[in-house]
Amino acid sequence: MTDFARCVLAVGVALMIAGCSNSPDKSGIKFLSGGQTSSSNAAQPQAQPIRMLSAEEIRTTLAGKGWQYTRSDSSGFVTYNADGSLTYQDDVKGEGRGTWSAVEGQLCQSLAGQPTECSEFKSTGDAYHAGKMRLVGI
Repeated sequence: MTDFARCVLAVGVALMIAGCSNSPDKSGIKFLSGGQTSSSNAAQPQAQPIRMLSAEEIRTTLAGKGWQYTRSDSSGFVTYNADGSLTYQDDVKGEGRGTWSAVEGQLCQSLAGQPTECSEFKSTGDAYHAGKMRLVGI
């Protein structure tokens, strides 16, 4: 066997051995084995069931906080004030004001003099939904 062939064989064996390693290398990369990390104690995120919120839960969730909202026709930011007022900054329509309340598991909103609209308010674990509007805390 020539020196070149021995060198190629040695490099190939070294790469095979390195590929079988199950511990993190010096760069901090962990190799996965069967979809699990080497530390089996890592907590796996659990899916949250969709649930309707009560009027009190809606008030506690929204009051005094800012949210990013998305709808099929618009998106922006809204703040639900504890006094029942709200302010928003829509990406297309600009700034506006309105009122809000929580009644029997629904979020009711009136924007800039529009009629009040009420929608079921629910949590999906990672966001809240009021009708066709998705809310994520900021």
